[in-house]
Amino acid sequence: MLEFRLQLGMLQASNKIESKQLFTESTLPKFLTAVRQKTLQNEIVFKGIGLHTGNKVSMKIFPASENTGIIFRRKIGNKIISIKADYRNVRSTKLCTLLSDRNGNSVSTVEHILSAIYAFEIDNVVIELTSNEIPVYDGSAQDFVKKIKEVGFEEQESFKKFIKIKKPVEVKLGRKYARVSPFDNTLISTKIDYEHKLIGKQSISVMLTPQIYESQICKARTFGFLKDVENLRKNKLALGGSLDNAIVLDEDKVLNKDGLRFSDEFVRHKLLDFIGDISLSGYRMLGSFFSSHPGHETNIQLLKRVFQSPNNWELVCSN
Repeated sequence: MLEFRLQLGMLQASNKIESKQLFTESTLPKFLTAVRQKTLQNEIVFKGIGLHTGNKVSMKIFPASENTGIIFRRKIGNKIISIKADYRNVRSTKLCTLLSDRNGNSVSTVEHILSAIYAFEIDNVVIELTSNEIPVYDGSAQDFVKKIKEVGFEEQESFKKFIKIKKPVEVKLGRKYARVSPFDNTLISTKIDYEHKLIGKQSISVMLTPQIYESQICKARTFGFLKDVENLRKNKLALGGSLDNAIVLDEDKVLNKDGLRFSDEFVRHKLLDFIGDISLSGYRMLGSFFSSHPGHETNIQLLKRVFQSPNNWELVCSN
């Protein structure tokens, strides 16, 4: 039997302006000896537009039977296509994570919904879409979290399986870097360094729990720079982007009327994305993660490097 103690629910966020302690003893996870798989109690419906395509999309998330994992489905003509949320199905990491089947049918910008599902420890759902991109909402994951909590969870008969990291694994892509080391829980640390004066150097470290994710991570929005908008749209990216679904900065200021939700919202969103990308391992991962100058490509390459060798990991069951 795998027995592990979820240790101190630790969250520290810091940037050049401030350093805060962002947890209390009341957030401590309880001792666990066995954990069963989990799905939703009922379906959830979302409607919105895609960040990059600008297409209108309806998304329904359905409960799924144990050992299903996370499956995306789309109806194309008279055919239903299914794509498993798996790092081996990633076809592009350009400004988002895009999954595709062998025939080129794709679902893009999956990282925010996967981040919420993973953070709330949901194992099995089917996600049906009317278009090829997840609705962006406000550029964060808070709308997904709100509806997931409203619907509630159903415990299933089978026990959860975990990827346990056995040795340090790292990836370097230019100045981008990601590493995972052995650890009994899921600890994620991220740092960024931008020349823009409103971002600069920021860092955050999270012992991942649903409570910490909801209060400190899920509200952080995606961001971009006004100077890049024209070029992005020429390349058919950010076609649905606006001040309603992203933080936009010019050379001197944040253009969003209400400003930032956190002074270090930028690094928090990078961590949100990281959580969504590592969910593509197919199981909850037990390890201490660190990323510097993170991006989707580095996140996915880290998963690929982990699974290159059975010496790096093992699959363990909580029963």
